[in-house]
Amino acid sequence: MLRVTLLLLFALTACTTEQPAAPKFESVDPCTLLASGDAGALSGTPAKSERACDYPFDSVAVQLTLQSGKFADVSEKLLSSGGYGAVVNDHPMTRLCTNASGEVTCDAVVEVRDGQLIRLRVVQRSHDPNAVGQVSQGLAAKALERLPVTS
Repeated sequence: MLRVTLLLLFALTACTTEQPAAPKFESVDPCTLLASGDAGALSGTPAKSERACDYPFDSVAVQLTLQSGKFADVSEKLLSSGGYGAVVNDHPMTRLCTNASGEVTCDAVVEVRDGQLIRLRVVQRSHDPNAVGQVSQGLAAKALERLPVTS
């Protein structure tokens, strides 16, 4: 009888043990969201500052920033300058790519969830804004996949 009571007590304790809390969006390290191979090999160590990380890939420079804000507000600024919308892994994205002297810069924003955004700036020597825009979307998809489920 004592054995059954102890087993039941142990089972109840195991069921009521609290699970660790999900990480907060604000505490996610942006340098964990992209890796070598996502846009070529990394040619150096990613540099973190505040909520941003600069990734030096072989042929492309990427700045990834995690920020709080309204997707519609940030998106509207890009759209009003000639950007366009997309969808990445069921998340809305807006990007604007410009070509200046053979260097394409794409600025993009992806809504993780309400009030949580990933911003990307991708710079690559190229004459094809659409190709660099596709790189931006691919990097956004990788970052979303690696973003831990947050609260």
